[in-house]
Amino acid sequence: MKITTNTCPEKAALLIESFFPIACAWGRLRVEKQKRIALVDLDQLREDDVVLLLSEAERIYFQRFHHPKRRREWLCGRIAAKMALLDMYEAEEFRRLTLLPDEHGRPVVSGLTKNNLSLSITHSGKYAAALAVPRESCGIDLQKISDKLPSLINYFASETELKLLKNQSDLGNQETALTMLWAVKEAVKKSVFADQPGIFSGIEAQRISAAGDHTWRFECGTHGCAIQIVAVHDFAPYILALTEKDGQNTLLA
Repeated sequence: MKITTNTCPEKAALLIESFFPIACAWGRLRVEKQKRIALVDLDQLREDDVVLLLSEAERIYFQRFHHPKRRREWLCGRIAAKMALLDMYEAEEFRRLTLLPDEHGRPVVSGLTKNNLSLSITHSGKYAAALAVPRESCGIDLQKISDKLPSLINYFASETELKLLKNQSDLGNQETALTMLWAVKEAVKKSVFADQPGIFSGIEAQRISAAGDHTWRFECGTHGCAIQIVAVHDFAPYILALTEKDGQNTLLA
């Protein structure tokens, strides 16, 4: 695999700003007809300010976290999700929305009159992101490109998938390609298999194709479900994967 050229921090910032063109008070937002994707920079938010945007139930739940990094990730993930929801449904304010996990860890929204929505939250490195769609389910995953993944290949990548990655020469170096595959499977798991504990059991990438600048389309087979389409974006040193599911149909995010 050839080495990716998208490693310059300035170039990565430009790609992020291009994908999330709307700058908001708490982060950046991408608006599409049937979805909202929000991004928050953890380094730019103060905990004392963010806590004020939580509902009472969220503040109570938040008290269970003690590690500073985990507290910041949880807070910023909720802010990203509320940014997406507020814009999509024109809700009035952050504190009127409550986002708490169900028994499988998937965020559940209360405080909106709309019921047909799905929400997914992710965080990695300095960013938290959220995807909101009026669908049955969705999944978003953000991963910082890692040099540790080659040592974990046997745990998450099949021989067929490794051949796919090798044949798709525009993915970048091995670490980038493997991070893409990991993010794809995380996004699909959140959308389709949130209630199952297996790491990536039943998810296999079957086809990869370029879908634009720094963007690829992964088609994944899943046990008992239709083919799941995942959009993958390279903002090196980060990879963003997005997928949606509506009944038996899957849609390219």
